[in-house]
Amino acid sequence: MQRLILVRHSLPEKILDVPAKEWPLSAEGQQRCHLLADKLADFQPEIIAASTEPKAIETAQIIAQKFNKPVEIFAGLNEHDRSNFGFVEEKKFSETLEAFFATPDKLVMGLETATRAFQRFQQAIKNILAKTPDGDVMIVSHGTVMTLFIADCTGQEPFPFWRQLEQPMAIVLPLPELNSLEIITLTSNNPNIN
Repeated sequence: MQRLILVRHSLPEKILDVPAKEWPLSAEGQQRCHLLADKLADFQPEIIAASTEPKAIETAQIIAQKFNKPVEIFAGLNEHDRSNFGFVEEKKFSETLEAFFATPDKLVMGLETATRAFQRFQQAIKNILAKTPDGDVMIVSHGTVMTLFIADCTGQEPFPFWRQLEQPMAIVLPLPELNSLEIITLTSNNPNIN
């Protein structure tokens, strides 16, 4: 069975005067990537893709070493465009993101609505799947766009789902159905959450 493996990037090095889309992984984030790579060893990715953001590329490169595969970069996999949304404390960010998920057609934060970010991400995944008819497809991306995609596929409530995400983690969906998921974290595997 072919599977889509969505990997959320690992812990970044948060640099206050640098936009989040430019953050690299922290030392702990790099270490965590190796641990997740070990948990993903049973998969057989035909392709490993990543967004253009450094934290996603680094996560993908560390995991790809386990499979001796190159990493392909796709701009459509980037996080929701919030380049005009500065650094805010965690509680305020969480409240804003809850409104973002609740009103997908309204511009709540950043330069994209939730609907627009979802459509861009979904199209990038369709393009990658079209060029990879066999084997598992591994995509390293970001929490918000992954949540939008998974909510659309499986009916998950977006904000509660987003709140449970870890850095890094993998979410495995069967192809072509994309209607159920398995969550793989550093602490445990939670098979088949429907």
